[in-house]
Amino acid sequence: MFLDLDQLNHILGVLGSPSQEDLQCIINDKARGYIQSLPFKPKVPWVRLFPKADPKEKMLTFNPSKRITVEQALAQPYLDQYYDPADEPVAEKPFTFEMELDDLPKERLKELIFQETVQIGLRNQE
Repeated sequence: MFLDLDQLNHILGVLGSPSQEDLQCIINDKARGYIQSLPFKPKVPWVRLFPKADPKEKMLTFNPSKRITVEQALAQPYLDQYYDPADEPVAEKPFTFEMELDDLPKERLKELIFQETVQIGLRNQE
């Protein structure tokens, strides 16, 4: 959908400029400042772009806290043929950005990726 090099402008061209409240969900000050420096863009209704794709309106909202959950998205009629509630793993806890990865030294990031890979391997062995 957003295949160009300037993806952020394409995304905002559809989602519209974020509100001040929505900007607060951006952790990185540089990213927030860049988005604030862009000219205002109105939201394009998803129904205009994809008349039969109602879930996109609910899933592709700028502020993550305003999006529907994965379970709610999968239960939408549009995805009904792909969804089996009995065969869907559910995360134990919601994903959070506990740290800003862009600010980590390269070696620390490599160490964290390695640790996560080891943990996944251990969980798969259980």
